Amino acid sequence: MDAIRQARIERLQQNMAAKDVDALLILTAGDYVYFIGDLRRQPRAIIPRQGRPILLTFAAEAEEARQATGLDDVRPYRGLHEMMLAIMAFFKSLDKEKPKVAIEMEFATPAFLMERFKLANPRVQVVDSKPLVAPLRQIKGAEEVALIRKAAELADLGIERARQVIRAGITEAEVALEVEYAVRKAGADRLGFPMFVNSGRRSLWLHGAATPKVIERGDLIVVDIGPVYQGYHADICRTFSVGEPSAQAQELYRLYHEMQRTALAAARPGVALHQIEGQIEKVLAGAGYAEHFIRGFMHGVGLGFEETPFPTIFPEDVLAPLAAGMTLAVGHTTLAVPGIGGVRIEDTVHLTAEGPVYLTQAPREAIIVV
Repeated sequence: MDAIRQARIERLQQNMAAKDVDALLILTAGDYVYFIGDLRRQPRAIIPRQGRPILLTFAAEAEEARQATGLDDVRPYRGLHEMMLAIMAFFKSLDKEKPKVAIEMEFATPAFLMERFKLANPRVQVVDSKPLVAPLRQIKGAEEVALIRKAAELADLGIERARQVIRAGITEAEVALEVEYAVRKAGADRLGFPMFVNSGRRSLWLHGAATPKVIERGDLIVVDIGPVYQGYHADICRTFSVGEPSAQAQELYRLYHEMQRTALAAARPGVALHQIEGQIEKVLAGAGYAEHFIRGFMHGVGLGFEETPFPTIFPEDVLAPLAAGMTLAVGHTTLAVPGIGGVRIEDTVHLTAEGPVYLTQAPREAIIVV
């Protein structure tokens, strides 16, 4: 195990000791990459309060996992029941009446596995791992920023490919296929979420997909891409127009530019997200669009395409101050006005002591295709 991950584990174990947690049970790829340093389809590991991690690995992968991680305690299994027996044996070895285990309670944790764990270990207290892990993962080291920067380069490439292929008559799904092929061929592991190609009335959507809908002249098209490189994500969104956009659509685009610039000007270490959102809300109110403000303009990005600070899922995150070393997606919400359309400009930035630095570089002006 390399020195970087050993240091991360030691900081985690300090947090575990402070909160009287006996172990972190890893069931998600993000935590596995962060602490173990390996990309694996079904990541399973235990990090005890003291000592080295324990890997739980499909039997045929055990030797390969041992070599990839440098860890000696690799416990093989051939089925879910054997994996549960290994976990139960670990907690029994602690010789505690009610041991406490932390588990990530977000998108990627399989609900069935959590329920089966509780059934198999009724005396174990399960707590959310966020207070232990998020303070570590939200501050990115130089090696992490380099990987996110590479993912951002792939995101820029994806936007350029979208510009090349979007036209009247092509379907949203065809655009997504061309873009994903381009970023995968250039080195992306995958996309972190299904790509948005929201055209016409669908540009009003906050979230999206790529459907068989045919793109038409006059459409606004919101394209949101999240390439993943060696486990790390970038997040980018741009709005396209097939033909010259209407004067009203151009005004929305101008407003979104101002919203993003306002957010970036306010984003400094020590400033809380709710303070930044207050400034964005004033921009919209001043233009007469206050009723179209949506909270959740910024979120963290890294080993997850959305991670701490994560105000769209955890409203309390708007209260925590930003810190140097965070990577953030700025421009998460759609400015959607029925009868006109929706626009969004989203970039991935790295927050330094002096302020945010763009990692995504694709042009931010309205992208008009003919």
